[in-house]
Amino acid sequence: AWMGEIKRSLPLETCNRLLQHLVPVVDDMCRRKNGVVDEIEILEVFKDITMVGLLPVPHAIVIRKYQPNQYTSIWFTAFMWGVIFLRSQKPPIFDKECIELFQVSNEDESAGGGK
Repeated sequence: AWMGEIKRSLPLETCNRLLQHLVPVVDDMCRRKNGVVDEIEILEVFKDITMVGLLPVPHAIVIRKYQPNQYTSIWFTAFMWGVIFLRSQKPPIFDKECIELFQVSNEDESAGGGK
């Protein structure tokens, strides 16, 4: 029951349409050659088959304009300072011991299980 529910929720329409068209072509080819068909022969037949009109038309691409906000501004500022810091290390302009671009917290230390 759960497998049927999962199958129904998967977006397989495109694959099913493709298979509905290609399986009869391969079956016919196998029937004509008494079941002895090489993969290369099948691929050669597939090269001549067009899927135009069979597959669904893709949805339109939606273009969204960038809308600045506090979070993207913070991210961009941190990113730019990171680039400036990393590119200015030869010769060093900043003392890397005094600059903290981000914090790394150890899970054991935050839970009180540190050494």
